[in-house]
Amino acid sequence: MNLGKNLDELVICEALNAEMEIAALIAEMNICTISWKGTDYMAAPAMALAAKNEVFDFAVELQTKGFPLATISLWCTGANSLKPKDLVASVKSKVLPRAFGDAGWFYRSVKWYKAALERIPNSFLAKKYLITFLIKKFNHAENPMLFSSQMEEKLRSLTDEQVKEIMNPKTEEDVSREQATYDTLEKYLG
Repeated sequence: MNLGKNLDELVICEALNAEMEIAALIAEMNICTISWKGTDYMAAPAMALAAKNEVFDFAVELQTKGFPLATISLWCTGANSLKPKDLVASVKSKVLPRAFGDAGWFYRSVKWYKAALERIPNSFLAKKYLITFLIKKFNHAENPMLFSSQMEEKLRSLTDEQVKEIMNPKTEEDVSREQATYDTLEKYLG
């Protein structure tokens, strides 16, 4: 059988410990060899989990779109709480990290994500700017439920020109591009 792959890069492994699953073995090997990128750790629990989890499914969706682990964590949990070591540990325990257990944040952020995606490309959403802005605003909202629904509408009603300005803000002297981005988000969504 010809798979069209370089067989010098093929690794075949068999767990010497019958209790250890191949997914756990692969996760362990990757810790000890070439460093994985943060999002590579999402694959480990995806191979080993028995039960579905909608927060984790959303995280995997974001990972397939090129989001870094820190930004995935913000979208899924509202904090930078997902760590590679916890994801690898979940392969052995078959239990997701605790951060995936609370779906309250997920239900809000997935609505914001879908609303934003109607107007803003994933390449920008994969950066931390919008979700960090939303987290800060949500945490200081007098009425979080009202804020959430209003923000969905604001995201959906952004014009093409506003989106362009958010993604490429005009920077002034002594103002970083990051700060200019947050200022522009405040201007149109604040």
